[in-house]
Amino acid sequence: MIRRPPRSTPLYSSAASDVYKRQLLALSANSFSQQLVAPKKRPNVLLLVADDMNWDSPGCFGGAAPNITPNIDKLASEGIRFLNAHVNISICTPSRSVMLTGLYPQNNGAKAFQRILPNIQTLPNILNDKGFLCGTIGKPLNQQELFKWSVTYQWQGVGDEDEWGRDPEVYQKFCSSFFQLAKDSKQPFFLMASSHDPHRPYGRGKSDKPNFERKLSSKIFNSDEVTIPKFIPDLPDTRKEMADYCTSVRRLDDMMGTILDELKKSGQYDNTIVIFMSDHGMSLPFAKVNCYVQSTKTPLIIRWPKVIKSGMTDNEHMISTVDLMPTILEAVEVKTSASFDGRSFLPLLLGKTQTGWDAVYTQFNHIHGRTPYPMRSIITRDYSYIFNPWSNGKRSYRAAPMAGLTFKAMQKAAEKDPQIKARVDHLVKRSLEEFYDLKKDPDSLNNILGSKDKDSNYDKEITNLREKLLKWMVEFKDPVLDAYKNRHSAEYLEKFMEEFTAKARAEKEALVPYEKAKGYRF
Repeated sequence: MIRRPPRSTPLYSSAASDVYKRQLLALSANSFSQQLVAPKKRPNVLLLVADDMNWDSPGCFGGAAPNITPNIDKLASEGIRFLNAHVNISICTPSRSVMLTGLYPQNNGAKAFQRILPNIQTLPNILNDKGFLCGTIGKPLNQQELFKWSVTYQWQGVGDEDEWGRDPEVYQKFCSSFFQLAKDSKQPFFLMASSHDPHRPYGRGKSDKPNFERKLSSKIFNSDEVTIPKFIPDLPDTRKEMADYCTSVRRLDDMMGTILDELKKSGQYDNTIVIFMSDHGMSLPFAKVNCYVQSTKTPLIIRWPKVIKSGMTDNEHMISTVDLMPTILEAVEVKTSASFDGRSFLPLLLGKTQTGWDAVYTQFNHIHGRTPYPMRSIITRDYSYIFNPWSNGKRSYRAAPMAGLTFKAMQKAAEKDPQIKARVDHLVKRSLEEFYDLKKDPDSLNNILGSKDKDSNYDKEITNLREKLLKWMVEFKDPVLDAYKNRHSAEYLEKFMEEFTAKARAEKEALVPYEKAKGYRF
């Protein structure tokens, strides 16, 4: 296994990157001389993951501003776009944990910012054992004992991603070395390249924070250029925040273009399955840290030359990231004893028919063991149903997407605008159940189950989704199952919330020794 350079190496500098490259190449000779069997020739896999980006921000999915993602748009033109792809949980660490385990959060252990269970087989671990060079750069998943990455880019310092990784040049240098290393060793590779953009803080260039590797975006957007998502009101401060967000999306695109350019230079572009997606929706009210369509929908693009036709679009199948790992493994012809909650959608990539892709299941639990807001949702092409056992008319929802300019502007506007006030009230208090007709209401603005005069024409669909959700919760051992079964008992739900909260805090507290030993915080 190739080990990363010692932490004292200042990898964020240009000179240090050259040192890093020499270390990688020097280490490779010793590492690969120990291989007993030459690795089988297989396609490479490049997984590109954006951080906190809404599904419709790239131009090829609608575009949050003109010419916002030229590189991502080019990639989409060479492969297939999935218009109904979702992550299974709308917060970073658990979302990425699903991607790399093929298991729902309750089954891989990372229900929130938590460890993946020690007995779980991860995607890089399995590929590593089959002769793949496995690398990661960017937003980290810090359980090397499970991931067994061959090589990683070690950011300077530990803690919040707010202080890391906003520099395309860093990715260029790492990827150049990584692709060359794979080529020289004649190994197939798996690289997970995760941007920190467009996660807050949105950037217009350098920062005075230490280790904040941050470059100017290739395009700065103004308030009058952006498209405001319909699930939030169009206000001056909303436009200001969206402009900064779009500027960070453009820098994300700069980074993606840099990585793809290095792949082309290495001569391995046409033997690589390239997958692009976001880990969840944008950090605005009603998106990230929720179970709405815009919370979990992701701009999934897959490019695979000679297998997937260029310029394809799939608007029929409901795909989720729990299906990603089994699909990748089947695509590169790697068999494993690991079990999955998801299943491969490789037949769809091969142009074949495959049934059973009519719904996705999403959830949210808590952040760092603080006040939990357990939510469960089932989403089809036409409808979505959400269960909120925390909502009792008294508890108030509070999360990171409400810390920016947009929510403050909504609160101020709500003083005079009854429609915005109703929207703010709903965000903060919710209702036990929500149901949306996505054909008429794609932005989940009208909660049919929240109306006193509920339209009885939806009764059949509501019952159908309730039953589907129950079946899913039973099959995949959801810890919220009993609360769902007893959702008509306010007393039971209050007891459930007490126990759920206590368990969440205890699990987080139990992580502290591990975090201290490893030197980072989940």
